[in-house]
Amino acid sequence: MSEIGVLILLYGVGALMLLAELFIPSHGLLTVAALGFLIAAIVKTFSVGGRGAGVIAIFACLVLLPTFAYYAVKYWPHTPIGRKISPPNPVLTSSDTSVPIEEITSMIGKSGRSLTPLRPVGICEFNGRRIACVAEFGMVEAGVTVEGVGIKGCNLAVVEKQA
Repeated sequence: MSEIGVLILLYGVGALMLLAELFIPSHGLLTVAALGFLIAAIVKTFSVGGRGAGVIAIFACLVLLPTFAYYAVKYWPHTPIGRKISPPNPVLTSSDTSVPIEEITSMIGKSGRSLTPLRPVGICEFNGRRIACVAEFGMVEAGVTVEGVGIKGCNLAVVEKQA
């Protein structure tokens, strides 16, 4: 095989392995192998085509690889295979929570008490009712007075109430 044929083969195998990474879950092994083929192709380009061709090959890879990665990440989830592998997140409704959203919303601005530590999720008691809550910042210890400040997901977000 001619040296140009070897170059075409090395670049082709590297590109095909990068493309295969989208379809075969290899945990990055195909990407590492593809980069190895591309590096070998660049080294071979220096030996066959000289310094100018090698530098052009390096800059081409530096431009094309990030461009490929950008478009792969941007458009992959919208392809039929991408939608099957990683379907979109479900939209949660009030029936998906243990407490209706309307009831949680009414507790914003009201005080309650943490029954368990919130690290960041725990149980709080508001008006005699136990509700799953999320600490807005950091952690909240058990037995602390908390105040509802908003909704995070389908839980009431709380902060430790200052005395």
